[in-house]
Amino acid sequence: MACQISTPDNCCSSVIQENKHEHECCICLDNKDLTIVFDCHHHVCLACFKQYAITKLNSRQFKYDLDIGYSLGCPNGCANTLLRELHIFHLMDKSNYERYKAFGAEEYVLYHQGVICPIPCCGSGLILDENNLKIKCPSSIGCGKTFCRSCKALWEDETVQTCPCQTARENDRSQPVSLWSQLFGYRKSTASSVMIKKCPRCSVKTEKDGGCNAISCTRCGMTWCWICEMEFRTDCIQTHWF
Repeated sequence: MACQISTPDNCCSSVIQENKHEHECCICLDNKDLTIVFDCHHHVCLACFKQYAITKLNSRQFKYDLDIGYSLGCPNGCANTLLRELHIFHLMDKSNYERYKAFGAEEYVLYHQGVICPIPCCGSGLILDENNLKIKCPSSIGCGKTFCRSCKALWEDETVQTCPCQTARENDRSQPVSLWSQLFGYRKSTASSVMIKKCPRCSVKTEKDGGCNAISCTRCGMTWCWICEMEFRTDCIQTHWF
């Protein structure tokens, strides 16, 4: 049921409050009759909160918390301020709220080391125990297609047990690579210094044209190493010359 905001006496009453003491919205600095109050006691008017939420949704910057769910914290960046009453995101329009629910489901799957089926018009979330790269989307909940967990390509030949992307990766690793290429990801085969790699967890494409090799994924939040393409570890600092 959509959250009504005409009065604070409803499902969002603990965060939407009457602004009796005329607190300023921390975004527009105006005084409004109703504001959303974060645990840090910062106030945000409803109009600003709607725009704030949509902007964060568009850039996939909501945070997934195991106890709370898919939520937002104070716009000022205050720690431990994720909103617990998720009905509040009904303040966005219907289409954005549907996106919010879809993104939240995806983040739940990714948080639990799952995978999203990449087949168009499917997108089923699969939480699997095995490390097998050959993934079959169950026809009971999804499309029934088979795909590679690593490169997300459709597995066209069921008789083949190894995806071509694994062979290509092994060939790349067998080639000698200069220290400069290791540090910045440059390849002799291209005149451009830009390279694109996929996040090891969610496979979102990341473009790098220099800088640190510790990559923070804007989709799932994982910090991974550009060189070894695994979750960033302490020994990456020592072995990859940061």
